[in-house]
Amino acid sequence: MKKIMLIYPPGRSFQRGEERCQIDIDSSAANTHRPCNDLGYMAAILKKSNYSVFLRDYQGENALLKDLLDDINKESPNFIFLSITNGSILDDLKIVKKIKETKPDITVVLKGALFFNPEERLFRELDYLENVDYLIGGEPEFITGPLVNAHYKDKTLLKNIQGISYKENGKWVSNYLKDFCDDLDSLPFPDRSLMKNELYINPETNRQMASITTAKGCCFSCKYCLSSIISGKKVRERSTNSIFEEIKECFFKYGIKDFFFRSDTFTVNRQKVIDLCNLIINSELNGKINWVATTRVDTIDEEMLRLMKKSGCSLLSIGFESGSDESLKLMKKNTSTWQNLKVAKLCKKYGIKIFGHFLVGFDWEDERHLELTKKHIFDIDADYIEVSIVTPYYRTEIYEELIQSKNIMPDILGFDSYGHVLNHYSKLSADTLQHYRKQVLREFYLRPKYIIRCLMRIKSLSVLKNYIHYGMKMIKNTLF
Repeated sequence: MKKIMLIYPPGRSFQRGEERCQIDIDSSAANTHRPCNDLGYMAAILKKSNYSVFLRDYQGENALLKDLLDDINKESPNFIFLSITNGSILDDLKIVKKIKETKPDITVVLKGALFFNPEERLFRELDYLENVDYLIGGEPEFITGPLVNAHYKDKTLLKNIQGISYKENGKWVSNYLKDFCDDLDSLPFPDRSLMKNELYINPETNRQMASITTAKGCCFSCKYCLSSIISGKKVRERSTNSIFEEIKECFFKYGIKDFFFRSDTFTVNRQKVIDLCNLIINSELNGKINWVATTRVDTIDEEMLRLMKKSGCSLLSIGFESGSDESLKLMKKNTSTWQNLKVAKLCKKYGIKIFGHFLVGFDWEDERHLELTKKHIFDIDADYIEVSIVTPYYRTEIYEELIQSKNIMPDILGFDSYGHVLNHYSKLSADTLQHYRKQVLREFYLRPKYIIRCLMRIKSLSVLKNYIHYGMKMIKNTLF
């Protein structure tokens, strides 16, 4: 039986399963590790085809390169899949080199948004790609099985697999992804028996948290975002019954009571949200589970929020982005600061916490835009915030603009939205933007009013420890 190894490699922690943002968790203010569902899906698919699977999140365990190499020697896998990000790719490729030195005959696959319909120059820029056999830039849930089967049974079938790159006569060949699969219900649930679910904790409850994909695709056109590019403009939804069955499996089989409903915009289909909330409310899980989701301010209404709260929604992650209506328009967010304030007020009315996301550093922005966003952050007064700096990821509209209008082809490899910021996109320097980000985060989180508010809602010593941990992390990341 062939053995397949699926990993998040050791090193700095990145959100490797979140293709649209790929954030540097270590440098963030309040972001947490999320379960490696991408690997879980791949594991479930491969096991159905009778492959032996080894899965490990080395970064989540704070494991070392030595641990990975020891596992390779012990397990002797035939294939290894690594989930990578734009910010981590340079370090990940160094790890691949070590893997090949340890086991030269292993087949190496890299999976990540960076390889979605890649440009030719990407292959020239990345060192050590000679140690890589395949790249997956499409959705691995639909690609992994056919890729491994083609590798072992008939390599001529590789040309039929969209969303991959492979070597032919020593040169990279890319099969561009043109068609997204609509039938999400056909996928098995992620294999959580191979995942260390205890690694992924909701800091608010100190309980295990599972991620459940509810939809793929984004019908919006924010010019900085990868979602509609790598997942398509059409929103492809799972049925509410399928989602609910996965919730029940997590609850009854794995004892998981906290959930992150993962989609680009959870509330884009109002009726689907209402149907899922009613399924939960009218079931034996009513009052026993807690969930969070990601949304936009122009897809929420009061009746929906009331029902969401009743079914267990405790927090919404919302991309407010800016305090400047001009910026919101130019970035093609197509929302307004008035909508931001209205939705924040409604969430507070129903006791739903807010994780507010803000984005600065667009090429039209100056100090005035930064001050407007800072004021807006304090006017909204969310429970948690993060301030990101624009990164022109490959294939995004802002990336294409740099090439077409400014004749700049940005080398973004190794850069992210927090710690390592590109210096030639914004008219404001990288140092100015990083200083602004750190200053806003310090001023927001270190307010006596905010600290007292947090202390008042702590209900256990374990949650207090979580707050202290994230507080110290925020101070460390914003003072140095």
